[in-house]
Amino acid sequence: MLNLTKVFGLCLLAVSLLFTNFASAKPNIQPLGPNIADTKSQYYDFKIKKFSSKDQQRTYKVWLATPKAKTLAPQSVLFALDGNAFMDRLKEPMLAKMAQRHAPVLVVIGYDSHLPFVSEARSRDYTPADASGKIQPDPRSPDRLSGGSADFRKVVLEQIAPWVETQAQVDAQHVGLWGHSYGGLFVLDTLLNSSYFSHYFAASPSLTWADNRMLNKVLNSQVPYAKNKRLLLMEGDVVAGEGEKISTHFDQQSILNNRKIAHYLDEQNVKSKLMVYPNQSHGAMFNMAMTEILFTAF
Repeated sequence: MLNLTKVFGLCLLAVSLLFTNFASAKPNIQPLGPNIADTKSQYYDFKIKKFSSKDQQRTYKVWLATPKAKTLAPQSVLFALDGNAFMDRLKEPMLAKMAQRHAPVLVVIGYDSHLPFVSEARSRDYTPADASGKIQPDPRSPDRLSGGSADFRKVVLEQIAPWVETQAQVDAQHVGLWGHSYGGLFVLDTLLNSSYFSHYFAASPSLTWADNRMLNKVLNSQVPYAKNKRLLLMEGDVVAGEGEKISTHFDQQSILNNRKIAHYLDEQNVKSKLMVYPNQSHGAMFNMAMTEILFTAF
C-alpha cells in the first residue's frame, strides 16, 4: 500500500536529481535514442513483444521488465501507458532503488515508433467514446480520432495481460495501471469498466477534454468491485512552466475536479486519494508521477 506521507519528500528530491533534463512541461517530439532495455540493466531483465490494434492500424510495443532477483512469491505488476516516453525516462539508478525496495514487474505499453509520444494513436486509444460509442474526431484536435478506449482496453486485457502472466507470477492484489494526461483518462475509464487492476494511478488527467466527458462519466457511474480498488490522483498546482504559454485547454479547476472524483469514488468504497504537487505543471507531472509510483510500494 502506498505510504504517501513518508515518501513525498523523497520523491520530490529524486525527481529533481533524476529528471533534470526533463523539467519542461512541453512534450519532447524529437526521435528517441536507446533506452535502458537496449543498454541493459544490472537489476532488471527486459523482453519486448508487439501487439496489433483491432483495426490493424497501430502496433503496440510492450516492454516487460522483470527483476533479476528471482522469487517464488507472486509479484506486484505495474502497467504504464505512453511507454516510449516512460522507457526514455527509466534509468539504471531508478531500477537500482526499486530493486532495493519492492522490485515490481513493469509492463510498459508504447507504440512501435521512435517518438516519445504518438499523438494520433494515443488520442484514439486513451479517450472514452461518447454515448454513441463511435470513433469520432478529437474535440481538441479534429485532425485526430478519439473514443477508442474500449478497443484498446481489450488489447491490454485480452492480449497483453495474458502474455505477462506467462512470464511472471502476478499478485492479483497488486496490479496497477498508470497513465498521464489522456492516459489518465484511460486509467479512470478502466476503473469504471474492468476489475483486472487493483490500483489505479491517474496523473494530471485531462478532465476538461470533450466538455468534461470523463469527469461527468465518473460522477454518474457505479464502480464495479469498488472495495477491491484503490485510486491515486496526482495533480500539479502550476498553470504552466516558466516562459510557457498557458494552454487554451488548461483546467482552472483541475484540483477541484480531481477532488470531486476522489470524494465521489471514496463514497463508493474505492479507496481514493488526491496528491497535489507544488510547483509542478501539467507536463512536468509525467516525471513526478512516474517516480512517485516506481519508488513506492503499492
